[in-house]
Amino acid sequence: MFAIGWLSLWRCVRSGGIAATLLFCFVCAAAAFADEDATVQRLVVFGDSQAQGIAGGLQRVMIDDARYRVLNRTHPGAAIVHSDSEWLAPIQNFLGREKADIAVVMFGANDRLDMRDEDGHYLHFRTDEWRAGYAKRIDKILAALAAGGIKMIWCGNPIARSATYTADMGYINDIYAGEVAHYGGAFLPLWTLIADPQGQFTAYGPDRNGVTERLRNDDGIHFTAAGYELIAERVVSMLPSLQANGR
Repeated sequence: MFAIGWLSLWRCVRSGGIAATLLFCFVCAAAAFADEDATVQRLVVFGDSQAQGIAGGLQRVMIDDARYRVLNRTHPGAAIVHSDSEWLAPIQNFLGREKADIAVVMFGANDRLDMRDEDGHYLHFRTDEWRAGYAKRIDKILAALAAGGIKMIWCGNPIARSATYTADMGYINDIYAGEVAHYGGAFLPLWTLIADPQGQFTAYGPDRNGVTERLRNDDGIHFTAAGYELIAERVVSMLPSLQANGR
């Protein structure tokens, strides 16, 4: 149970006094115990820069909630159309070394590109072949998480300032929603989480305390810290039902 072994203990004794050694060992043991506490739910976040923002939002929103621990395992710039070293390897590495109860996943911001399939064939964005190849990669992520016994929340992409970018995100979101459903995960749409009364893009709105402020970044795609906290609250609101349903 303790993270510190006999070798580490011996090194502690050799390098310091008995009182310092005992204090250090107690702290190490307490930290290990807290990390293995079965009552603490571990949330791990995978994905791109948008996912990184969500991870930070979750850490801030849940800072005083002892029931959860948030692990940020995101990779800014990651794209599912790129090598699987960006989107699958981080998940496989995590599953081989760490553990979590729930995974929050978000990709797509960098995926409006052509890609090559496993046989090296060039697939053009928005073609049927691209859609099938992209869905197959999503399935690899979902299958890995399911095999690890981790419940899933997949976040869709929001509307953006650019009409073209928004349309592309809608297309990609549809693929996510369909594949996630096949694996019993929960799809969290963020399409109009921050929008004007007509459901269109807006950079400003009420934050989690009801105060109007900037919620979207200058690029018209990413969120501000306050915006990511709104997403985090939406994620947190899904946790009870996710756990109750055994997803």
